[in-house]
Amino acid sequence: MHAMIDPTAEEVASDPEWLPHTFDVEGNNLMFVHVPRAARQQLLFLTDEYYEGKFSKASFPANAAARQIDSAEKAPIHFIFHTSFCCSTLLAKALDMPGVSTVLREPAVLFHLANRLIKRADSANHQRIELVVRLLERPLAGGETVLVKPTNFSNRLVDVLLTLRPGSKAILLYSDLESFIQSLLMRGIWGRVVGRRMYNNLSSWSGLKFGYDQSELLEQTDVQIAALAWLMHIHHFDGIAKTFGPDRVMILDSANLIADPVAALNEVQALFGLDLSKDELAAIANGPAFSKHSKLSGHDYSVERRQLDHEAVVEKHGEELSMVTNWLQAVASHLGAPLRPNYRD
Repeated sequence: MHAMIDPTAEEVASDPEWLPHTFDVEGNNLMFVHVPRAARQQLLFLTDEYYEGKFSKASFPANAAARQIDSAEKAPIHFIFHTSFCCSTLLAKALDMPGVSTVLREPAVLFHLANRLIKRADSANHQRIELVVRLLERPLAGGETVLVKPTNFSNRLVDVLLTLRPGSKAILLYSDLESFIQSLLMRGIWGRVVGRRMYNNLSSWSGLKFGYDQSELLEQTDVQIAALAWLMHIHHFDGIAKTFGPDRVMILDSANLIADPVAALNEVQALFGLDLSKDELAAIANGPAFSKHSKLSGHDYSVERRQLDHEAVVEKHGEELSMVTNWLQAVASHLGAPLRPNYRD
């Protein structure tokens, strides 16, 4: 890892190792962070929590970066959007293949932009998004495709990103409600906190309105709140699928990715135009992405181990699981909201 001596805006704009990181409060200056490929593959996510202050940063007026970006290389850029706890990190790691594709896992800048857009969907924020996408689509090597997996807290950007880049495709990765709740419960108190945060984020922009007042929400359990967040995600993906259609987006149930990785990966690579052979797909399916825990890189993990983990959760939380699942199905039915995204009604 080498520190650079105050690079210029031109140097940063032309070097894809410099990732856009965050705008200042006013939105006038854009900070970059220098993260080479080898480091990106080691870092779980492209956020300060994982950078730990080990990477050089540099800030420039956003308009200076915008002026310099025209001459930078441009690769096809596609997206993996997800509903959380549904193997998105696994899929992102599986598709990270130098020479074919480079994957950006949860760049912090998209989370910041989503929050800006939730507060104000004005032209200035759309210009910031355009600049960031232009910076993200710089390939690390010629001929590579750029794949971006934003955090699910960035999902306010889905339609904006797909509209900005008519050539971009996206995976809409989700899990069914029971799998989602089981994964959340496996994470203990942290999972429950994330479920409430997801609800807060989604309810600020989702088109699905439940009509609960503050006191009614406070009477609901963590798992009920998380289930409502899941339903808002599904409602959103359903709308995206209907708007953009199967030529632009692919609905993928994480259960299918786990059950038959080669078939799922083949559909994904066909959508993204990665041109991978059957042998290459088999190598990925039999490789570390599917045999190591996606969040705990040193830990072996398997479909069987995953199944056992979920069964343990069901044994411990069975009553809560079935009650919340039945309740949420009733809520969805009352609102006419889908439990799975579909391309058409």
